[in-house]
Amino acid sequence: MTGWRIAGRWALTLLALGLLSLALIVSAWRLAAGQADALREPLERVLAERTRAETRIGALTADTRGVDPSLALHDLRLSLDERPLLELRRAELRLDTLASLRAGVPVTSRARVQGLTLHLYQGEGRNWHWPRPAELPFEASPDFDLSRLDAWIGLLLRQRLDARQVRLVLHGRDRRVELQAPSLLLTGDERRLHLEGWAHVAGQEQTTLEVVAEVLPGQRGLADFNAALQARMELSSLAELVRQLSGDEPLRLERAEGEATLWGRWHRGALEDVRLALEVPALAIGHDQASLALADIRAEGQWLRDGEAWNAWLNLAASADAEGVAQGPALPSRWRLRGDGTDWWATTDGFELPALADWSERLPLPQGLVRLLGTLDPQGWVEGFAFGRRDGHWLARGALREVAVSPWEDAPGGGPLDAWVEARDLAGEVRFIGVGDTTLHFPRLFTAPMALGAAAGVVGWTYADGLTRVSGRDLHADWRGAEVSGDFGLVLGNGGPGVLGLELDLRDVDARDTALNEWLPMGAFGEELGEWLSGGIAGRVSRGHLALHQPLFEGAGAEEMRLDLELAIEEGRLPYLPGWPALDGVQGRLTLTDLSLEAAIDRAESRGLTIRDGRVTLSPDGELAVNGSVEGGPEALVGYLAATPLEGLEALNDWAWPEAGRLEGRLDLALPLSDPEALALDVETTLDLPRARYRPLGLDLSTVTGPLAYRYGDGEGTLEGRLDGQALGGAVTATLAGERIDFEGQAEASRLLAWGGVSGEGLPITGRLAYRGGLTLTDAGARLRLDSSLEGLALELPAPFAKSAEARRPLWLEMDTASGRLDAEWEGLARLRWREQSAQGPQGQLWLERWPESPTWPVRPGLEISWRPARLDPAPWAAALAPLVQADGAGASPALTLDLATDCLLLDARCLGSLRARATPEAGRWRLDLGGSLAEGQASYRPASARPLAIELERLDLDALLPAPSEGVALFEEVAVPPAPEPLADWARRLPAGRLEVASLARQGQRFGPLSAEWQATEEGLRLAPLRLTLGELEASGELVWEAAGAEASLTRGRLALAGGDLGTALERLAQPVAIRNAETRVDARLAWPGAPWQFDLARSRGSLEVNLTDGHFRYIDSPSAKLIGLLNFDNLLRRLRLDFSDVTQRGTAFDSVMGVATLYDGILETQGPVEVRGPATSFSLDGQVDLARRELDHHLAVTLPLSQNLPLAAVVAGAPVVGGALFIAHRLFGGVIDRVTRIHYRVEGPWTSPRITLEDAE
Repeated sequence: MTGWRIAGRWALTLLALGLLSLALIVSAWRLAAGQADALREPLERVLAERTRAETRIGALTADTRGVDPSLALHDLRLSLDERPLLELRRAELRLDTLASLRAGVPVTSRARVQGLTLHLYQGEGRNWHWPRPAELPFEASPDFDLSRLDAWIGLLLRQRLDARQVRLVLHGRDRRVELQAPSLLLTGDERRLHLEGWAHVAGQEQTTLEVVAEVLPGQRGLADFNAALQARMELSSLAELVRQLSGDEPLRLERAEGEATLWGRWHRGALEDVRLALEVPALAIGHDQASLALADIRAEGQWLRDGEAWNAWLNLAASADAEGVAQGPALPSRWRLRGDGTDWWATTDGFELPALADWSERLPLPQGLVRLLGTLDPQGWVEGFAFGRRDGHWLARGALREVAVSPWEDAPGGGPLDAWVEARDLAGEVRFIGVGDTTLHFPRLFTAPMALGAAAGVVGWTYADGLTRVSGRDLHADWRGAEVSGDFGLVLGNGGPGVLGLELDLRDVDARDTALNEWLPMGAFGEELGEWLSGGIAGRVSRGHLALHQPLFEGAGAEEMRLDLELAIEEGRLPYLPGWPALDGVQGRLTLTDLSLEAAIDRAESRGLTIRDGRVTLSPDGELAVNGSVEGGPEALVGYLAATPLEGLEALNDWAWPEAGRLEGRLDLALPLSDPEALALDVETTLDLPRARYRPLGLDLSTVTGPLAYRYGDGEGTLEGRLDGQALGGAVTATLAGERIDFEGQAEASRLLAWGGVSGEGLPITGRLAYRGGLTLTDAGARLRLDSSLEGLALELPAPFAKSAEARRPLWLEMDTASGRLDAEWEGLARLRWREQSAQGPQGQLWLERWPESPTWPVRPGLEISWRPARLDPAPWAAALAPLVQADGAGASPALTLDLATDCLLLDARCLGSLRARATPEAGRWRLDLGGSLAEGQASYRPASARPLAIELERLDLDALLPAPSEGVALFEEVAVPPAPEPLADWARRLPAGRLEVASLARQGQRFGPLSAEWQATEEGLRLAPLRLTLGELEASGELVWEAAGAEASLTRGRLALAGGDLGTALERLAQPVAIRNAETRVDARLAWPGAPWQFDLARSRGSLEVNLTDGHFRYIDSPSAKLIGLLNFDNLLRRLRLDFSDVTQRGTAFDSVMGVATLYDGILETQGPVEVRGPATSFSLDGQVDLARRELDHHLAVTLPLSQNLPLAAVVAGAPVVGGALFIAHRLFGGVIDRVTRIHYRVEGPWTSPRITLEDAE
């Protein structure tokens, strides 16, 4: 049998089997159609099981027309707890068997649906479904592609459908909306297929949605059909439906106007072209916080198939009418999309980032995204953006211009930058370069954004395993002129804390004007370390490196991080402790490992000190340590310590260093920053100082050497060491040991006096002395003990204070500053005590020679000096202390009281009598009280008064001051030639103006007075005026002037006037022989002599004398120097010649007047015209001169007769040299011829002890 016959038989066999099967199926269907109503309940159970809803079917019928089966369903209802789910009044379905067999899929020739209502209920958000446990019989599939779309559309187009009264009821939580479709029609024939339908919202008759489609079969029928679709939507009627569909979503469609039109085209069974046109004049959307109104929305789009791929374009234009929305597009206006199977790619044009962020506040985006956009605050422009899916991966690319963002989740922010962005799935990177004034801000690290001159780098991110990783690499920047490069990494998510890693390299950082803390990640250092670094550290960093690993979680402390920092610093400034002088000019390295800081200092300076090989450390627990070698001068160390807040260093300012010295040593400081009171400081030095000066005492020291250390701890500072040097002309050694300072040394007397401001020249103190002492310092004060035997010191003072150099006379002194007590004693000679704390104020006592065993304190403040010697000779004391008194700056303290008392005041080995003197300060003046046998009264000194000095004495004893006159000695025999004239003394220029008043003066039992005088000192000299004295019946007045006469000489001028009654009373008060008695006296004298007032010398004096006496007589004077005039008893001249002078010596010679004028020059007293003596019966005249220096006479004497029997001696003046010379002349002059003439003229020449007398003429 041939093959064709065999194949034909099998084909017929298969056909027979097919027809048999079809016959069986048709027979079975007809049999089942007759029993269709019996299948109603099983069908109800199946639907109830599938939907889990209460199912009821009113009726179920089946029928067959030819080979086409049909099925009819009536009154189908699905519900749950009386809530409707699905309602169907009637549905008819006829299957086109032959078409189905040809198409291979079910094809209905007639399907009618009437009264279909679907109820959906709102769930969470936008979910619409049936209430649980009911389930919709269909579910959306997440898989979708063009081939599946084409298959479903091809299957749908093979059907014939007529649906009437179809409704969709949406049951919201607070409203119900119903969408009605009165008619849905799918009809046609083999040449053409037509689809149309429309729908509207219940209550709104206006058509909301309208769809029309035409389908033309292809060469293979509907398998390669061609079709066109147009859909139009009226937006204004959809607002209520959209609000219902949006459910609880915050975004609401508040208003919409316009329409949207969609066109679609199929070719050969595949979708080929889709176009969209959108025109919306107004659209308002919003949520609870804000709303957004858009106007003139226009959009045009097209989708085209390209073989197995496709392309799409979309042009979008809209304007916003919302305050605060940035100008410019927030979304791209041009979109281009391309797809290939499951891959697709979208490209857009540019848009503004700020606008997108502004719109985010008005759109109901997730709060995390809104916060992100609000935090980032993006700025800039997206030039272009592309994204899509390729080979199963999501890809994105973009070009950004002038983009700036704020930090987010501890990731850095900054800008503006130009960047290129690439992303792949959940990873990507950004390559950027800074433009303009670029800033970079690490929020938790740097206190302020970094202002960059230039910036570039790459930032990448990945998201995997629930973690977000952000990293930066190849970062380069110009930051304030410094080069900065490095990397960073950030890990976030997975429910755990984030981690930030950062590495930076720095070069040429200039942190001199900008503090170093502004260059460092201060947020990573912790509170104490950050505060320390913010103290003003500055300098130039030639290179530096920073490595940081920091966890990011709320409350993360500095101890949880890892940190490495290394900086090479030049020209730095390191303020290591607040209130302490900073280190300047630092050269070294600053390193930080975790929270342990160390600064290695090669060289630095602080207040003139040079620090080398130093080290500053700060531990994580806040322990600060500073140490290093120091060198410099003492003034630098003192300045450094004085600039610290340490207490008790004020005394260091009392030292001066006239010459630069040198010290070397080491400084060690330790301090816990949490406890400033626990400061520990050690400064150990070795001094080598050429000179030093202690200012309060004016004490100079030289060649000071030795170790000296200052240690501070437990709130107290101490000095330790041993110093050697020279002071006051001798060596001195001081040992310092905490609170104890022991010292010993030697001092020269002259240097000791010079230190006290007294010139040693001429002083009775010579030699040198040794001393030793100790100073104990306490919290309350200090105690000082000083001892010296004074061996080697000679005191050339009056007894008992005189001392030889070999003699030992111990001196001790103790002082306690806490109690303010000072005690000192010079063995057997002086005792001193002083106290600062008393009710009256500071007070003390000094006793000389004798002091009480139990003394009482004085009642007034100040120092009281008490001296009560048995005998006091002021002359040696004046000579010994004159250099001290004349020393510059000498003077008494205004709080000084002097108390002196002696029973015997010596003068020229004579005991003048007792004297008591007490000088006390009072308000604005000094007061001196005097008493004793010499004088009594008081004196005062008021510095603020015009005449500060006032002396008021009640009495003054001249007998004690002036020696008793020697009998038989003439005045001129006592005149001695004085030394050269002295210049005007300085004290005469500085003597305070004052006055003197003495109520009574005593002389040899006589009292006279009062005496008053005033004086005034100027630079030109000293003037006493007026000067007044009462002598008996006479009043003496005048003035005395001592003035300068060049730089090396002076001149004294005096004027004296005597006026009053009896001249004899003045002689009587002066305890002189009374040579004359008269009724009225007037004498005027003027004298001047070179030198001081006490340098009066007749031989060098010049002046004039004018005498006018009336109505008196010359008395007998039993003195060889006053008997010339008494011899002029011319009634008994003969008796004179016989040497009988009894009448002259027992009675006087009367006169009516005595007048004359004389001048004094070069020691010669010369009359100016004759001195006239006129008496009742006789007169005589005397004319000539007397050489006082040579004691010679040169006179012309004229006598007028007759002479009376009782002519007294004329011109008798006790002690006058002229009368003394005339007395001898009279004994040899008058003889017998005297009775025979009326006027006789004589010449008297020669020494006044033996003159030559010759008769010249007689009339």
